[in-house]
Amino acid sequence: MVKSLKIAFPQDENLQLLSQGAEEFGLSLTSEQILSFEKYLSELKDWAGRTNLLSRANDREIILKDFLDSLTVTRHLFPGAFLLDLGSGAGFPGIPLRIIRPDLRVFLSEATRKKVYFLNNIKRVLRLEGLEIHWAEETKECFGGIFDFVISRAFGSLRKITSEGRHFLKPGGVLLAMKGKKGEEELGKSLPYIEKMGLTLAFTDRLILPFLGHSRVLIGLRKRDCST
Repeated sequence: MVKSLKIAFPQDENLQLLSQGAEEFGLSLTSEQILSFEKYLSELKDWAGRTNLLSRANDREIILKDFLDSLTVTRHLFPGAFLLDLGSGAGFPGIPLRIIRPDLRVFLSEATRKKVYFLNNIKRVLRLEGLEIHWAEETKECFGGIFDFVISRAFGSLRKITSEGRHFLKPGGVLLAMKGKKGEEELGKSLPYIEKMGLTLAFTDRLILPFLGHSRVLIGLRKRDCST
């Protein structure tokens, strides 16, 4: 986990919420990281009309529902982990994770070409090393069985995540599904299928998103050594 001295924060009220919310997850953002999030926000708004990136009403929603939500998984990622953000879209959670955790190797996979172009633009603007971006079809063909974590935020149901994501995990790797308040209910219904696909439940982590009070459930599914 990256730690730093507490810094004087810019005047933007919404970015102040990001910094304060991150502290609730045990994270202290550096001035460079805050600047990166500010640039990221600017690029998101600039590209939104051209690529259908997201439909948030304002900056505050992006910062709290996308940036801050993306940071909830950091406690489960060990140093130097190699992770795949499956169906990255506008870059959540992969890009926020890479901003705050430069130790991670982050791989973004996205099916929409225009969004892939946006992600490559963000990599250039933020000068993010240790970040790879690929079209989804290339990912399927070339990158099976190598990731410590496969993370999914808005990819679909647990069954879909399991079916698509298990292929990319190394034995013992964890598929980490980011779900809302009904996540545990969905898990209960899907667990027999998940186990049939060669994964076992490693953990569930319940939390509340700061300032919004929205419930989140993180579900970790570990790939058994004997699965393929």
